[in-house]
Amino acid sequence: MSRIPLTAEEIAARTPAGRNRYADALRLLSIVVVVYGHWLLAVITVRDGQLDAVNLLTLEPWTHWLTWIFQVMPLFFFVGGYANAAAYRSARRKGVTWADWVRGRARRLLRPVVPVVVLWIPVAGALAYLGIPRSLLQFATQVAIVPVWFLAAYLVICALVPLTYELHERLGPSALLLFVGVAVAVDALHLAGVPAVGWSNFLWIWGAVHQGGYLWHDSDRAADGDADVRGWLPRSAGGALAMGLVGYGLLLVLTQRLGYPVSMVGVDGATRSNNSPPSIALLALAVGQVGLALGLRGPAERLLDRPRVWGTVVVTGSFTMTLYLWHMTAMVAVAAALIPTGVWPGRETIDATWWWQRPLWWLACTAAVALLLPLFGRFEHAGAPRSRPSRIRAGLGVTLATAGLGLLVFGGLHDPETATGVPWVPLGMAVVGFGALGVLRRPQRPTELPPPGGAAEPAEVAPLESRDAAAP
Repeated sequence: MSRIPLTAEEIAARTPAGRNRYADALRLLSIVVVVYGHWLLAVITVRDGQLDAVNLLTLEPWTHWLTWIFQVMPLFFFVGGYANAAAYRSARRKGVTWADWVRGRARRLLRPVVPVVVLWIPVAGALAYLGIPRSLLQFATQVAIVPVWFLAAYLVICALVPLTYELHERLGPSALLLFVGVAVAVDALHLAGVPAVGWSNFLWIWGAVHQGGYLWHDSDRAADGDADVRGWLPRSAGGALAMGLVGYGLLLVLTQRLGYPVSMVGVDGATRSNNSPPSIALLALAVGQVGLALGLRGPAERLLDRPRVWGTVVVTGSFTMTLYLWHMTAMVAVAAALIPTGVWPGRETIDATWWWQRPLWWLACTAAVALLLPLFGRFEHAGAPRSRPSRIRAGLGVTLATAGLGLLVFGGLHDPETATGVPWVPLGMAVVGFGALGVLRRPQRPTELPPPGGAAEPAEVAPLESRDAAAP
């Protein structure tokens, strides 16, 4: 089927009145902030004629405060909770099974990962054959695949939506408080030295933020006159901004009085991290970001009522996962093409010139990723699989896909310890998991760009439908 691009006016006309345009815009904004934040923090210097990649947070400790702006994954999980509430309510009415729910979410999340892996493994092997140091290849492929950590965590959260949403319907805000309580207890045990327990906060921390998205969905339903729910989150700008101040106030207490790191992402050599595993500082950051976002909703929605603005959000938002997954590859390509050749001046220190060059660096990386979007964007639109998995197969798929992706993030797509350089064990786990979830199967119909609009969650561009009719 051929695609006929819609004009901004046609997109606006097809958007239901009940559509939460702001959720779509927040989804897109958070991805863009993450992308440009990564491009900012990556410091590529030339020392003794060799490329050296260092994190800006390591070289300039004052920049740790910048992560309060660029670490926006709490906002992403919050918007994801809103989208999943809408999608799951629609799926439940249609009688969609848990296995089908997981399969649909997994295909939309994981299909865009496939070309990243398929490209990088043979490229790394070819570069190793040409004599590029294997340690450098391992680092480059780790940089390229590191954005996938989010998908591994989010896939688990999505798989648990039928359980967590039912918990939300029964307990309301108490369900969120339950997640928060467990997260606080786990964080305390982790700081006390109990081994491994801290890693479970990938579920409890991000699950708590995701539950907050359910509350946002309830608030919108209540505002629309639904008597079955209450509006738990502040609707006024003043109340929302007060909520944001409370969140950032808690974050100041945690970082300035209770010993939590200022940086909201990991820093090389640091003894503690707020990100890996997640700490309760991310919960405070989430409260601050959500309060600020809700406080700005009014003027943002007035801006989104303009057809051209909304049309830009819709069209750009249909490729957000491709942008997210390929932006680090684009940066690696820019560095490899420009720095060794002398086109981009190699620097050994962070000085005023380095800072003035950041906009040009962003521009070069933007141009590189823009070339990749049309090549790989079609994988973002998964279509329908040919078969329906069983519950056991779906559960096994989630387990293996999550574990395999997690190991690939930590080790990269090139393993210097194997003869071939291929990380066979984690790659095999991911492939088997993807296969069990139907990610590797061709869709029943030709993949095309669906009607634009987005369900305000990663890797999905659902039809332009009303608040509770998002496609599963």
